[in-house]
Amino acid sequence: MLRQPERKLARLSAITEFYCRTKKRRLTVGDCLERYVEANAFEKRKSACWRCFQGKRTRVDFAREADND
Repeated sequence: MLRQPERKLARLSAITEFYCRTKKRRLTVGDCLERYVEANAFEKRKSACWRCFQGKRTRVDFAREADND
């Protein structure tokens, strides 16, 4: 069963916006993905985007939606 915040993120697309608590501003899912990939590629393990739990949930939900399409 999905929790309330996860239900709100259902049906994500790369242009879907959400409020990022870590960055304290609105981001698109695509921007969140890009920031995470950049932190991973350049081994910025101390990056806020690398450690962000909200971003992890967003990426997992996005991947789940992509698999369902």
